[in-house]
Amino acid sequence: MKNEMNQIGIKGLPWKNRAGWAVLVLAAALLAAGCSDKKDAAEATASVETAVSEEAGGEENDGASQEAENQGDADQGDTTQADESEPEEASQPETGVDPKAIYEAVGQAVELPSMMEGDDDFISNYYGIDPEALESYVFASAEDATLADSVIIMKVKSEDAVAGIEECLNTVLSQKAAEMEDYIPEQYEIVSRSSVKTEGLYVYLVISEKAGDIESVIRSALK
Repeated sequence: MKNEMNQIGIKGLPWKNRAGWAVLVLAAALLAAGCSDKKDAAEATASVETAVSEEAGGEENDGASQEAENQGDADQGDTTQADESEPEEASQPETGVDPKAIYEAVGQAVELPSMMEGDDDFISNYYGIDPEALESYVFASAEDATLADSVIIMKVKSEDAVAGIEECLNTVLSQKAAEMEDYIPEQYEIVSRSSVKTEGLYVYLVISEKAGDIESVIRSALK
């Protein structure tokens, strides 16, 4: 009886159908035996129940594994889509060359006398320049009072303020000329050859024997 049950195949059928099919096989086996051998009948029943239980468990596990795999694929797809939808960081527009960087380039290209730089209070109190109108600036003058050398480079925040800054730098030029005219004529000549220049939002004034070389560096930096 055992051998006969083991040779009976129930693979390939849905497990729910296999249970019914197995019962039919069991009934046929019992009838064939005439129900005379209770031990064999009990063993046959146990074999069929075990086979049906194992097949049912296998079907359920296979179904659960497939569902988990499908869910994993869906989660991976969602993650990929979220990554692809992340916006790129917007690039920041360039604001131009910092006057301080231009001044450093001047110092590397041209030999200057020892210079001192004015701060917000200095340019405001002495020349009426509003620091709030400027994005950045350099106001450098010779430490030696007998020298008129000055390198002033200012970047204005808006075009509306350019004319006002030009006027202020012309005031600087006039004061330098007045200081040198009666006392140091050679320095006065240097001042008199100088002028305020504008390139876009940049306003600059160079007073120096080497003004041509210094202004060339500035123009190159502003291209």
